[in-house]
Amino acid sequence: MSNRLIGSRLELEGIELPEEMMNQTLEVLTTHESVRGFQKKPLPEGALKAILTAARSAPTSSNLQAYSIIVVTNEERKNRLAVLSGNQGFIKEAPVFLVFCADIYRLKYVTMRQGYQFAADTLEMFLLAAVDAALALQNALVAADSLGLVTVPVGSVRNDPNGMAEELGLPDGVFAIAGLSIGFEREGVRRGVKPRLPEQITVSHEQYSTTFLEEGLAEYDRVMIERRTYDGRRVSIAGEPEREGMEYGWCEHSARRCTRPEAIAASASLRENLRQILEQRGFSFQ
Repeated sequence: MSNRLIGSRLELEGIELPEEMMNQTLEVLTTHESVRGFQKKPLPEGALKAILTAARSAPTSSNLQAYSIIVVTNEERKNRLAVLSGNQGFIKEAPVFLVFCADIYRLKYVTMRQGYQFAADTLEMFLLAAVDAALALQNALVAADSLGLVTVPVGSVRNDPNGMAEELGLPDGVFAIAGLSIGFEREGVRRGVKPRLPEQITVSHEQYSTTFLEEGLAEYDRVMIERRTYDGRRVSIAGEPEREGMEYGWCEHSARRCTRPEAIAASASLRENLRQILEQRGFSFQ
């Protein structure tokens, strides 16, 4: 595993942990990089079972297990899911695409099966199910990384919720939260571990703190500008001319993204109507 420490977050941020504290788990977690290019090569025998077992071992609120995982390996279906997710080519390339869903259908079924009326159609239940799905996804990601595979989470499965539900046969009460492409990396696609916002502005002790917010943002902008992270990826704002000569870093990029609904791609679609779609698909936000 030592070769995976090259470009790890520990190295990137100059963090030195006691030697006796370093282990394979920390190596896997701190060297994770989302990879968007895959070989046309199947997963090793047993790998998918290991990944799914790890996912199913994630924490779950009140043991309700309000999530489901759809395993997609069929080439034609992956192609259609790629289109529904904003033409993400790597979904087609990866041998396995997992879709993690918030799932209250099963809980509704169990409640009726036992002779009761389901009354947990609340905002809290949706959040619970979404968190359950996200925890399962993270476990799957870490498991895949630990096996020498590469992964990339895909939030754009939410671009067309109804199309995704039709393609995957999702009943009301099941909603695709995020996908995960898994496979072997294609040569030349790695870009290195991406810098994160400084710990001093994302981690507070005892109470929320903004003491180092401006200092930390300025430092992070400097790093991202030096790396040319957003070259060719500038977000334009309708009706506003481009600000010539300005340095375009994380703050400017993120601020521009937040001036419009999350679905900022040309497929500009349904995320801005997400609440309405979720309600149509059996969720409630009371």
